[in-house]
This record gives sequence, C-alpha cells and structure tokens, in this order.
Amino acid sequence: MSDARRTQSSRRWLRSQRWLLFGSLSGALLLGLMPSCLSRHEERAIDSDATRCASCHGDPGRGGDYLQRSAPPGNLIAATDVAYPGVGAHQFHVYGSETHGPVACSECHIVPEKVGDPGHADDEGPAEINFGALAQTDGAAPSYSSKTRRCSDSYCHGPRSPSWTQPRPSDEACGTCHGLPPAPPHPQSERCSACHTGIDADNHFPEASLHVNGKAEYLLGECNACHGSKETPAPPLDTHGNTDPTSPGVGAHTVHLAGGNSSRPVECSECHRVPDTQDLTHPNGQAELVFSGVSRASADEPSYDSAAQSCTVYCHAPSASDPHASPSWTDAQALACTSCHGAPPPAPHPQMTDCNRCHAATVAADNVTIIDRNLHVNGVVEVDFDSSCTACHGSTNPAPPVDLSGNSATTFPGVGAHQVHLAGSSSFRAVQCGDCHLEPAGVTSPGHTDSALPAELIFSGVGAAFGATPSYSGGSCQGTPCHGGTFPDGHRSGGTQTAPVWTQVDGSQVVCGSCHSLPPPPPHPYPTDCSQCHKNISSDNLTFIRGDLHVDGEVTFELP
Repeated sequence: MSDARRTQSSRRWLRSQRWLLFGSLSGALLLGLMPSCLSRHEERAIDSDATRCASCHGDPGRGGDYLQRSAPPGNLIAATDVAYPGVGAHQFHVYGSETHGPVACSECHIVPEKVGDPGHADDEGPAEINFGALAQTDGAAPSYSSKTRRCSDSYCHGPRSPSWTQPRPSDEACGTCHGLPPAPPHPQSERCSACHTGIDADNHFPEASLHVNGKAEYLLGECNACHGSKETPAPPLDTHGNTDPTSPGVGAHTVHLAGGNSSRPVECSECHRVPDTQDLTHPNGQAELVFSGVSRASADEPSYDSAAQSCTVYCHAPSASDPHASPSWTDAQALACTSCHGAPPPAPHPQMTDCNRCHAATVAADNVTIIDRNLHVNGVVEVDFDSSCTACHGSTNPAPPVDLSGNSATTFPGVGAHQVHLAGSSSFRAVQCGDCHLEPAGVTSPGHTDSALPAELIFSGVGAAFGATPSYSGGSCQGTPCHGGTFPDGHRSGGTQTAPVWTQVDGSQVVCGSCHSLPPPPPHPYPTDCSQCHKNISSDNLTFIRGDLHVDGEVTFELP
C-alpha cells in the first residue's frame, strides 16, 4: 500500500471513531434527559394551561386557547418561516381568516392528553396527519403527501391541492376551493348572498365560522330571492344578475307576465314548472321549458329553439293554416295585429277585415283595439256573431250591398248586379240566391266561409236550365240560360248580350233582344207577333202580363 493510501485510510478510521463516540454520548444524554423532560411536560400540562403544549412548539404568548397557542410557528426546532413543513399554514388554519372559521387541531392531528401519550412523541417526524370529520365531509377521502407538501381530496379545499408551505392570504382565497359559482347543478349565479345567508352582497363573510364548516349554509326563500324583483319573480334580474332583455335569462319575461294592450298576462306555469322553493332539484343551473295550458292550445307541439331564441307555440301562431314565426325572445319589439295571425286569417276563416262583427267581445269597432285582453291569446276563439245572412253581407236582404269587404258601389265585384237580380222586374222573375250560389244552412256550413274570396258560383235551378253548364270569368257569366247563353235543345238564342258584364248596372244590357233575338233564329218560327204563341206577352209584344213567368227556366207557349 502506498503512503498516500495509508494516510487516507487512517483518516477514515479516526472519523468513524469520533462519530461512534459522539453517538454514544448523545444516546446517553438523551436517555438521561428524556425522563426529566417528560416529567416537566407532565407538570406543565397540569399546572400551567398557558404553556401546555406550547413549551415545545407554538408560542405561549399568543392569544387564543392552549391549542391555538401550541400551533407553529415555531416548530420543534424553533423555525418560524412558513417554508418549513413544521410551520406551513398552521396559523391560517387554527385562527381562521376572513373566509373561514378556526380549524381545530383535531381535524388534522390526534391531540394527546399528555406528552407521553402513544402516537405523540414516540416516533420520528414529521407529525402524523389524521384527518377528522370536517376534512372527510360528504365522503371525501383526504390525504397528505410529505414529498409534495400538499393536501388532496379534502372537503375543505375541494378538488384543489394547496401547497402547505405556500399559504395564500385570505383575500385571495375565493374561488380556489370551488367555482364562483360552482358547476351545475349549482345555480349558475354569482349572487351568493341570495341563498347563502352567511355572505353579504359583496361576497364577504360577516360570520366566517359559517364557511368551510361541513355544512352548506343556505336559506331558500321566495322565488325572487334568486331572480326577479320585489314585485315579481320573473327577471330581470336573472340568476346571473343580468337586467338587459338581450340576455336570454331576461328576455321578454316582463312583457309576458305583464301582458299588454293586446294580450292577457301569461302565467309562469304556462312555460315553466313552478317549483316548491325548498326543492333542491330546482336550482340546477338550467331553466327548463315545460309548456302547458294556453301554450298548448293548438295541435302543434310547442318547443323552444335556444339557438334561434324563439318559441314555436300557439300564442304566436294559433292556426296551422296561418303559420307565423314567433319573435325573438331577446328582441323587445312591439307586436302588431298581423304578427301572430293574418287580418283576416286565411280561409277557412271568413275573408273579412271587420273583426268586430264576429269578435265583438274582444275587439272594438275600429277592428284594432282589444276591449278585453283576457279574451285574447287565451286558447279560445271568442266568437259571438249574428248568424243571419245580413250580419255579414247585404242589408234589407242578404245580397250586397254591402259586400264582405264593406263595399256598396256596384263597380265592386262583391256588389255588382246583386240587387237587380234579386229584385226582378215586370219582364223577368226575381233570381233566387240558390240559382248562382250554394245556400248554406248556417254560417259555418261547408262551402260557405271556408275558402278565400270571391264567393264560389255554383249554378243550379234556373241558372242551369236546359242542360247548361254556365261559368263565370272575366267579370261576366257565360253559358247561362238566363241571358241566352244556352237555349233549349242547344239552339242559338241570337241575343246581343248573352255574357253581360256583372259590374255594369245601367240597364243597357237587359233591353229587348239582349238575351235572344226577336224572333230567335231558326228553327224558331219567324213571325214577330210573340203573343200568338206566348200568351204571357201582351199584344204589344213588349209587355209581360206576368214577369215572374219569364226567365224561369221554362219556355211557356201555346200554339194557336
């Protein structure tokens, strides 16, 4: 062995001997001191509550009870820096803060009655962590890692794993343990004070001991505790604190619940299930739309499109034949009469703009003003009308004037030559309504008010005599036997006005020769003395003895 190696080996041997000697002395000293140290602790535990526990760790000069005074700093080696695990966040816990009450030592450690109790000073550090009831609330399974110096899965800090040796000030703590607000089903509102009585409007804790205490301290009151105002539970405010109608949680709530000049107030229950305020399944972060009552008055299933922010519902589209898109929920626009239905609605609704005629209890004579808003948008078609024919058209008789649009001039097709036909004259019979129209048994009979204007022409009786198939187009009748458009056995009539204009009511189209020539063309006999065969005509060949036997669908003659 070289000299250098022998020298190095000698040094190692000397060092080992010194450590053996120091260890033996230390062990002897410790064995000698331990009984007296423990007895002194025992004496203090009995005689001095002020120094109990705090003689080894903590500070007996601090305020609070003996356990609070015993919490580090200092730790067992008198360190005071929170970076030491034995110091850490003890003070934040045992004395509480602005956001939580004091945490008892027993929530994290087994608190001994005496210094020498098993599990206290009988093993090496660090101190054992034995989580108590608070940390395990709601089935939490907390743990502490001495390597990372972090707690995990504790009730106190929720999903967070705060660093024990990097405690944060209390004024930065909100939101570190749970969301603001917590995730659904918690209501998605930052107005904590609405339900949590231990929090003020600024989210401060007047009574910090009611926070992080193992209980959800809340008091559910009236509906407007979370949304709405003193006057109504409907937003504004919504559960997020919004007041602007452009926010979906606000929208048109006020307009619906208040109603307006044209509509009744809408009940909350028509769009939502109204809950018991103590039902904790209600504030789940979602405002469910459950339509009922008037909103379901039509055959169509009501729904709400959250993307379009619009409803498909009876209230804004009462008729399947007259579909209307509901206005945007967040667009505070005023609605006109035609926003929800036509004026008038399409057939089979009568094509009349005189709403008051049939809906007098709901709408005024101006056909705009709603007299009783409770009878409008109420799920019922409030109809109250005179069922006589003249209630809608005509006056002294069922024929116009006036027509369904209120016109009285003969230049309007709805008026035209109605009265001339029904009045008759000394030269032709009075025309019956049934000769040109289907006469209904009642106002709502099929074929009456169930189609759009103009009124259907369904010729029958005299209007279809001699096998005629007349029609109406271009403002004139064609092929009617009444005007010579069709003659018996298909013969020509020879008339000059066989398709008279309906709105030309000046007598120029009903002169002799208008419907058939005098005499009619062959095979009609050619004499001009009509009275020879037609005994209803006087000898002047112009005057009818009985006008009602002329234009009656029959050719009345008697051969001489």
